[in-house]
Amino acid sequence: MARSARILNDRLLHDGRFRLTRTEVEVEEASGEIHRIDHEVYRYLRAAALFLYDPDRGVVLLVRQFRVGAFLADGALDLLEVCAGMLDDDEPEVCARREAMEEAGVSAVELRFVFDIYMSPGGMTERIACFAARYGAQDRIGPGGGVDADERIDLVEMPFGEALKAVETGAIRDAKTVALLYWAKAQGIMAAR
Repeated sequence: MARSARILNDRLLHDGRFRLTRTEVEVEEASGEIHRIDHEVYRYLRAAALFLYDPDRGVVLLVRQFRVGAFLADGALDLLEVCAGMLDDDEPEVCARREAMEEAGVSAVELRFVFDIYMSPGGMTERIACFAARYGAQDRIGPGGGVDADERIDLVEMPFGEALKAVETGAIRDAKTVALLYWAKAQGIMAAR
């Protein structure tokens, strides 16, 4: 276990949509041993995600879209995900509500904070605040589909049990979505039909 850590060097390699640095850190272990880690680190902004579920009908609302990273990893042409986006100098709950409207056309009223997760902490700073919210037909007030020029989003409403099976078969592979689906199962807020 680490007792302390300090940055020795932090060199900017690229500054685009996200920053990429080469960061050298000195870590002191609880035993007193000191070692260095020298890694490239992808510096993401904070983000928020929202799991939308309708327990009355036993369905979840997901978005399907093309993701460059998944395509480069294994040729995936789309991913099924919960609504999510980067914070725009606002609070995570505000971001989650905004993304629900922009991506899914849903006015999310009562959000429940679920957890914060790191997506790939070995080389990324991305931390996502995850929320859950009930929705019904009356909450679907917009078209959804995204608002950014590079977003092409399809809405997918599916039975909760089918979504869980989609994780098992590899049809759902997005980490935040998998985590939120299994959270919902563990909490018993949705019945797998």
